Amino acid sequence: MRARTVPTLVIATLVSLVIAVPDHAVASGSGGRIRSSLNVIGPQNGGGEPSVAISPDHTIYVSAPGDAMEFWRSADGGKTWAQGASPESPSGDTSVNVDGSGAVYESNLNIITGDQNTLQVDLFKSFDRGATWPQKGSSAIEDSNASGQPALVDRQWVDAWIPPGHTTNTATVCLTYHDFGPSQMWVSCSFDGGRNFGLPVDAITSPLAQADSYCNTIPGGLKIVPSGPHAGRIYIAWLAADPLNPVSGCNLTQLAAFHSIWSAYSDDGGRTWTDRLVYDAGPLHDGSEIFADLTIDNRGNPYVGFVMNLRTEYDIWVEASFDGGATWNGSADGTGAPYLVNTDQGTHFFAAIAAGNPGQVDVAYLGTSTLVGSTPYGKPNEPTGDANADWNVFVGQSTNLLSGSPTFTNVRLTPAPMHHGDICTLGLFCAAVPGTNRNLLDFIDVQVDSAGAFHVAYTDDRNYAAGALVMANQTSGPKVGAGGH
Repeated sequence: MRARTVPTLVIATLVSLVIAVPDHAVASGSGGRIRSSLNVIGPQNGGGEPSVAISPDHTIYVSAPGDAMEFWRSADGGKTWAQGASPESPSGDTSVNVDGSGAVYESNLNIITGDQNTLQVDLFKSFDRGATWPQKGSSAIEDSNASGQPALVDRQWVDAWIPPGHTTNTATVCLTYHDFGPSQMWVSCSFDGGRNFGLPVDAITSPLAQADSYCNTIPGGLKIVPSGPHAGRIYIAWLAADPLNPVSGCNLTQLAAFHSIWSAYSDDGGRTWTDRLVYDAGPLHDGSEIFADLTIDNRGNPYVGFVMNLRTEYDIWVEASFDGGATWNGSADGTGAPYLVNTDQGTHFFAAIAAGNPGQVDVAYLGTSTLVGSTPYGKPNEPTGDANADWNVFVGQSTNLLSGSPTFTNVRLTPAPMHHGDICTLGLFCAAVPGTNRNLLDFIDVQVDSAGAFHVAYTDDRNYAAGALVMANQTSGPKVGAGGH
């Protein structure tokens, strides 16, 4: 294990910056103005897509890929940041999670290493807020990584839960991902606090889900319900398309329009799964800009925030389930009309959602007034469509999803654009398309703390010479209730 080596002066300069959002960047709701401040987490270090977790002791953690696995923590609500140790280098996709004891988990997707760990997931655990990482998970197939997936792995997500009467040493820890072959959605779980993971289980079980998903999925998250009538239930979500996936070149090209959103849940520790269609927008509609983000509220109800070009532009939408994932926006067959989040005209990417009380959510996203437009096959017209776009970070808040006709208050969190030009949403295939820009990588993240305030983490590659990871912390205004998970 080795710590990241970043010049102390650079870190001190970055973490000392606090940018107050001016009045014109706040919005009024029924409970007053939503206000936030911007605080630099640390340097971009060639990475981006920060992942956020909030501990029961209120510590906020951020992970990100970079020169190595990046890890940061804040003990004062996101105002100042300290860098923790890096579990390993080099780094691919990362995630950060906590369990009820405050133990921290950081995952890493190994890049091409030339050995059995190539494109496999490593999962590390810290008992001292990321100062050290003494535990590394093993799989039932391979001792040196946690996934043990013969078909290789892409874009993992993790969650952890301590069942009643247990400790962090017997926590349930699960990870999900898709493979590089048929692109199935896999889940592996550990019941000893992340030390040993069982065999991967394919969560795609229904014939319709299989037809929509074959060779074309995008994982959207995994959550374990901590309490309530469905305590211990595991939810996952993913984007898919339709049976014509192979014609488009499957997952690596990202050329299919990912118009269907699926979920699955398990009540037996990930051994068996029930699939549910969340929403299907129909052919030539695309939600792969880039993840359909899964969250749960503080009663265990699941939500998905996503992008979709249902109108003449790419907008942000929400689906919710208040009956344990059986129906979504009132429908059991994927026809429940999604709730529109943004109220402006333009292009909106990188949906991220967090929930507090039932029916109360914060949805973060990137937005520009530029209309990117769509190709004949339903994908964004990039890189030409947004070559001159200026992008900002927004949050849309609703406290009345339970009404069935929710309203959203949208707030611009950045006083100046944090990115200019193209945002490529084709994943690895961006490298094959001339002129595309993947500087921000693939997502932003939002979590809600125990006081109901949002914390939005994103990458800014315009206002800092070498780029920075930044967090927008809510300071006042309406809140959604204590964060779910």
